[in-house]
Amino acid sequence: MDYFEQLGVARNATTVEIKKAYRKLANQYHPDKNTSTEDGEKFQLIQKAYEAISDPKKRTLYLKSNYTVIADPRVVADSFWHNALS
Repeated sequence: MDYFEQLGVARNATTVEIKKAYRKLANQYHPDKNTSTEDGEKFQLIQKAYEAISDPKKRTLYLKSNYTVIADPRVVADSFWHNALS
């Protein structure tokens, strides 16, 4: 799942908006407030997402590594078939 979706913010959200969304979700799913194991797992995912996108440098790397725009899909198909037939 996408880190931005986990926190419920847009990809162009500011650091303040990301922090606000994180605090809201962290209070909701914190293990001290909930005994459910699902909530504990959700809290860990939220924490991981926040760490990845709260810092502007890390957010830039995350966006570049996960959302590369492919101008020509034939390039992907050609490289796939080249690797598959090698």
